[in-house]
Amino acid sequence: ERTSNAAFGVVDGLALIGTQALVQRSAAPDQLAEARAVLERRAAAPGFGGDLVLVIGENGLDLAPRLGLPAELLLKGGNWIGPLLVAAAERGVRRLLLFGYQGKLIKLAGGIFHTHHHLADGRAEVLTALAALQGLPHGQLKALHEAATAEAALAELAAQDPAAAEELRQRIAAAVEQRSSAYLARYGQQELQLGAALFDRSRRLCGLGPCGERLWQAFRA
Repeated sequence: ERTSNAAFGVVDGLALIGTQALVQRSAAPDQLAEARAVLERRAAAPGFGGDLVLVIGENGLDLAPRLGLPAELLLKGGNWIGPLLVAAAERGVRRLLLFGYQGKLIKLAGGIFHTHHHLADGRAEVLTALAALQGLPHGQLKALHEAATAEAALAELAAQDPAAAEELRQRIAAAVEQRSSAYLARYGQQELQLGAALFDRSRRLCGLGPCGERLWQAFRA
């Protein structure tokens, strides 16, 4: 069954986590249900044009309209990003912009679509792998991997080589788009245009994927 419920094992309000059939009751399924309910109402409203900005967290929800994204397009998502993407495609969303903190969205670049730290992290590994693909030298790769946070790693790189840091942020955003589109395809949803826009701790827009750049311009027009 290729549905947004199946996308993260949400069965009767329970989150099925891991490969050992561990069942945890938590607020997360309730948060997912609330976001899906808002999405369904939005999609059923007259004049719905198929556009959506999935905003990750309160900071993103506050920042998005300040940067010119229309409030009527915003939907706050929590850690259950994967099933919300699938639900959006099922409800007729055709253009979706993921807008979130770079330290959170980088997990999607590693194929992690439930972003709470109790399930998986992988940020240092994803960041280092993308930097290696960019051709950064061993010393910089080591510094990126050993930094306390992804934010600190990128800030340190920016202090040493601003152009390399800028390129790496764009690479992260592009990888978020690629892995998210592949995730949707796995659940039979291939029509949705998905872009990524990242911001940093200083609340500065710092990365846009190729599709994200197009949607950023279109949604703010």
